[in-house]
Amino acid sequence: MMVFFCGIATARDATPLKTEHFDRDPGWEGRNNHITPKRMPTVKQDFGYSATNHAGRAAGEIGGRIQRSTKHASYARAISTKTLDDKFSASGSFVITQCQPGAGVFFGFFNSQQPGGSGRPIGSLGLDFDFEGKGGRLALRLITNTNKSCGTFVTPYLPGKFRPTPLRNDGTRYDWTLAYDPQAADGNGQFVFTMQSDAHTTQDYGALSEAAQKEAQARFPNTTTFTIDVTPGFKIEGATFDRFGVANMMKSGGAATLFFDDLAIDGHAEDFAKDPDWVANGNRATYEDREVTGAHDFGWSADTNHAGGAAPGEVGGGLWRSGEFGYYADRVGPLNLDQRLEARGKVKLVAAGPDSDMLFGWFSSPGKERSPDEAGNFVGIHVGGPTRIGHYFVPALTTAKGTRAKVEQGPILTPGKVFDWSLVYDPQANNANGEMHVTLGTESVSLPLKPGAKKQGAILDRFGLFTSQVGGQMVRIFLDDISYTVAVPSAR
Repeated sequence: MMVFFCGIATARDATPLKTEHFDRDPGWEGRNNHITPKRMPTVKQDFGYSATNHAGRAAGEIGGRIQRSTKHASYARAISTKTLDDKFSASGSFVITQCQPGAGVFFGFFNSQQPGGSGRPIGSLGLDFDFEGKGGRLALRLITNTNKSCGTFVTPYLPGKFRPTPLRNDGTRYDWTLAYDPQAADGNGQFVFTMQSDAHTTQDYGALSEAAQKEAQARFPNTTTFTIDVTPGFKIEGATFDRFGVANMMKSGGAATLFFDDLAIDGHAEDFAKDPDWVANGNRATYEDREVTGAHDFGWSADTNHAGGAAPGEVGGGLWRSGEFGYYADRVGPLNLDQRLEARGKVKLVAAGPDSDMLFGWFSSPGKERSPDEAGNFVGIHVGGPTRIGHYFVPALTTAKGTRAKVEQGPILTPGKVFDWSLVYDPQANNANGEMHVTLGTESVSLPLKPGAKKQGAILDRFGLFTSQVGGQMVRIFLDDISYTVAVPSAR
């Protein structure tokens, strides 16, 4: 259904609004928005209970071949629900026997309801393993139900400078403990992690820079105890755990073979002398993985209803921050920065990995394979942010000359929740320099343009969703009941 009506504007820059409910195909234009991978790797999950004896003092353990995939797979004990208001602990041992580049594994407390495609498990506290061919690295992270994160690297890590993989894949045994105290750190919560190995007590990295040497001394095996204060506010936002065990990282990648044993959860020892019959979820499966890096899959979705519209039908899907530039948009122009622009609707972020983002709004039909937020001619909303925060929902603008404007923080788009949103660009505000105003739910943020930016202009003839190209992971997002400024009553 399409309805046209006039927005609130002066006679000089009055423009109509168009509304789409997406209960039928809107006929929008798509480019690189449904990409079939040239190669679809075979995912083979083969982990769970094992009668072997790699990691513990006696036969019987859990583990096996665990492969990264956007599809969630796990083998875990169902536990009484724990939150960040509860005190809990765990301990055990692990060994790595094989690993491929790009493999990733999680072990610890997590929530069983995972949307897939989030990279790390949403609502989790535990060990995050990352692998290359010669070994692994380890971080300890808390991820809230709202996909905010805090933690520390256990092995050395300096982004882009010093990223060794000291964890051995030769069967070396590592022992660890994890304890969470909700009353520590002035009541914000704190978790303490220890790790040691009888066989791995030193590490020779060769000659190092001063910064790398300092980092090496602060991490395993030189440092074996790590104390992390929970970020203030995270405890209130909450995390809910109803499983303890092993899960894959949810982005297409390689496989690693790990085993875990001598486990204790809140002091209760787990005996793997026989099958513990933990909850199995996709842990013995083989299939082709279509959701590989860069394989965008978004547009009109006829049968889904994530964003809360009155009936099925919406726009959205999976947008990768990598690969070819892709978009799905209506023809609406031409519009420019001298005109008032308005949009509103409903939105739901279903899942989003770290280092992921996307954009939507008005932009120019691209003549080059570059995102309009980089190339120019864009007025709209950026969904993205640092891992510790999640995904901001903020105004962004790029002029025809490539001058970019964006606020650095604002309302946060919480995964799994439907929000009403609105966007207004007012060319007469901010002393006629122009200003953008975005509202998400009950929160708002404004972006005043700098003097001279509006004069650089923008050619805007599309309204829709498009991808970022910086390099990263996937956002799965849906929008419905959208009203947006167009240049004429009908763009077709």
